[in-house]
Amino acid sequence: MANENELYDVIIIGGGPTGLFAAFYSGMRDMKTKVIESNSRLGGKVAQFYPEKYLYDIGGIPKISGEELVGQMIKQASKHDPAIVYGQYVENIVKQEDGTFTLTTNTEEKHYAKTVIIATGFGIYEAERLSSANASIYEDSQINYTINNMEKFSGKTVMVVSPNRVGVDWALALESVAQRVIVVNGNGAFQHMGDGDEERLNESSVEVKMFSQVAELIGSGQQLEAAKIVDQSTGEEEVISVDQLLVYQGISFKPAPFQHWDLRTEKNKITVDAGMSANIEGIFAAGDAVHYSNKSMLIASGYTEASTAVNSAKSYINPKASAQVYSTVVYKNE
Repeated sequence: MANENELYDVIIIGGGPTGLFAAFYSGMRDMKTKVIESNSRLGGKVAQFYPEKYLYDIGGIPKISGEELVGQMIKQASKHDPAIVYGQYVENIVKQEDGTFTLTTNTEEKHYAKTVIIATGFGIYEAERLSSANASIYEDSQINYTINNMEKFSGKTVMVVSPNRVGVDWALALESVAQRVIVVNGNGAFQHMGDGDEERLNESSVEVKMFSQVAELIGSGQQLEAAKIVDQSTGEEEVISVDQLLVYQGISFKPAPFQHWDLRTEKNKITVDAGMSANIEGIFAAGDAVHYSNKSMLIASGYTEASTAVNSAKSYINPKASAQVYSTVVYKNE
């Protein structure tokens, strides 16, 4: 177990693609690294919003799903064994008289670092939880709020609870993976549907239950077995055997407290210089969290910004360190 008072060279706030790449590159720079992620899993917005969708703008990779990208990035980031903290939200960052930083999270735990790299994006997105009877029993097992592992749905009966296009996208993505897919929508239409979405849904094997709600989950307490749905127009009840639930009923947003951390912002983002330095010496930022002239909101941009932030942090700790390192040199014997 790591020493709770251990001083790290860098603490990275945020475990999305930018934070993960920063963790990898800081390992290349021989920096003792810790990542603090507010969620229970890594991957950020890619893991939460489009794990099943394909990305085409990652250099050298013609096509990759969000899930696959996150998996590869976690593998890459783990190369130098950074410490990773899950389920903690950084509330305060205080620079001490000796120049180090103390970070305090919502759990009142403290973390210590010589430098900080902020890769939080805009903030935290939290999915609206399923409120059906007995839902809390299966929250950590068979109720899912994103597709973070397509394989877990293979050959299963999956119920998608959503009034939104997101639910439709998930259902169609699972059609060729799951044995059976049922979509439950409490409304009479799906929100934010695009051109051709309704036609693709109608032509698929996905079953759709409109004007319906999941009233109760039924199971042993350890294993979900079925869901009772109620037709709101007729009151008719139906019990459907299910293995997994996917739920998208909306998202709440909690902005990152940049101003509370005394960071200079513009357009609600941290203003940085060419070295990704914020206005407080020793704090750097990268990815969607930052603002500068002609900033591009791309995953690829976050990678470049992350490596720049790491190099700046390394130089801040040791001004005599090389400006950057190359993987062909670091891993020449592998």
